[in-house]
Amino acid sequence: MGAFGKIGEAIRAYVTRGLTRPSLPAAAQLPAGIQPYAGWYEPASPRGELTRFIDRFGLHRVYFEHGNMVVSNMIGRRGQSFAPVGGEQFRFLPKEVPAPPIATVVLIEPNAEGRFIFLGTTWKHVPTWFAAAEAVLVVSFLLAAFSVLFYAPFWIFGGFIRGRRRPAERAMRLLPLIAVLSLIAGLSLFVQGGNDAIARLGNLTVWSLGIFLTTLIFGVASLASALALWLAREHKIRSRVRWFSVAVTSALLIATAYFAYWGVIGIRTWA
Repeated sequence: MGAFGKIGEAIRAYVTRGLTRPSLPAAAQLPAGIQPYAGWYEPASPRGELTRFIDRFGLHRVYFEHGNMVVSNMIGRRGQSFAPVGGEQFRFLPKEVPAPPIATVVLIEPNAEGRFIFLGTTWKHVPTWFAAAEAVLVVSFLLAAFSVLFYAPFWIFGGFIRGRRRPAERAMRLLPLIAVLSLIAGLSLFVQGGNDAIARLGNLTVWSLGIFLTTLIFGVASLASALALWLAREHKIRSRVRWFSVAVTSALLIATAYFAYWGVIGIRTWA
């Protein structure tokens, strides 16, 4: 990607050689009534529908300070600044290269579907509580998945020691691990298949079939984990194991419901 960007810069420099850079427009004031545009935004028009369920987590925060509009990422890191050029238009203020003279951001007139900003693509304003809830759910799922992977070696090792074998807890440990590993395998296949998406994902191939099977296994294993937890209520289970299983299984069920809503569980990319 870095080489591609350098090639593009070299071509643009060659095409525009000898041309005089346009002068920057005069500084303008922020338009009146702009404060309602401050807040959190999520992508509203992703380039690929297939990855929309992931792209929509790319939340950004828009706020205004020192007469400019600032866009930060989900974790609050200060990002890009934009200067007003008149009306509802803004131009980018890069830190290391000359600023472009044309506007690249537009505040779109609110309509029945909400408030939008065009920033390369169209972004939709979402309530702060909604953005916070999404962030909490994503972090909870990641913590659950990493904790399963972290403790799995200890569970497997303990299974070889006779005194530490606990058959009643076996399914509660194994099924979440199967779900997480299948999800990782599916993401790996998707990334590898994306290198030649039309040939590998647009047809029935090892990559597309693998994604179908791994996402299906993830959903089934997550549901089976909840069933195992329910059936284990009649057995003597250590309290910390039970509560850990409750937390992990809850995260897996939420993820399964989300993936199922977006048609990811058992997805057939070749269909």
